[in-house]
Amino acid sequence: MKQKSIILLSGGLDSTVSTAIACQRTKPLFALTFDYGQRAARMEIIASRRICRALKIKHKTVILPFFNDLKKLPMLKRTKRVSLKYFNKLSDVWIPNRNGIFINIAACYAEYHGADVIITGFNRDEARDFPDNRPQFIAAVNHSLMYSTLKKVKVDSYVADYTKKQIYRVGKRYRAPLQHVYSCYLGGERMCGKCASCRQLLEALNEEKK
Repeated sequence: MKQKSIILLSGGLDSTVSTAIACQRTKPLFALTFDYGQRAARMEIIASRRICRALKIKHKTVILPFFNDLKKLPMLKRTKRVSLKYFNKLSDVWIPNRNGIFINIAACYAEYHGADVIITGFNRDEARDFPDNRPQFIAAVNHSLMYSTLKKVKVDSYVADYTKKQIYRVGKRYRAPLQHVYSCYLGGERMCGKCASCRQLLEALNEEKK
């Protein structure tokens, strides 16, 4: 019998591919997308809804307004214009305990709805810069969830050992709806192609064409 899952979906490459894999390996109850005041919230939600529609799974949006108190973080500023000098290094895009909060909220849903596992898009490339993408973080969270959920919900990422380029190839193999991916930090109608997230996606696409 397949495990029941809840998926953390941002609409980016990594979580989209993880979602496609989860649809084959688990029984997804729904995907969660968070609006925590990030510049790209609207576009991430649109992309996530399209991805869920393509994969025929339910989608929920969770709004976290308290992040608005962290106004000095570049990722959370809602000014109309922003210099591309931002979003090139960890300090530009770091949100304190963001993934920890996302996982704990998902764990509440998982416990309530009887899900066994929370699927994330943590991967090797981002683990180099983001400590909350690393296998050690997943292990620590799973240890914590043993005590904070009666069902002992676990966190997993099917792409944890993969680079962005490998994730793109895996996504094609699993027929992930890659045409709906949105990976821009700035949040414009079209991806800027210049921020760190856009560049990583473009590098993966260009490698595939070689």
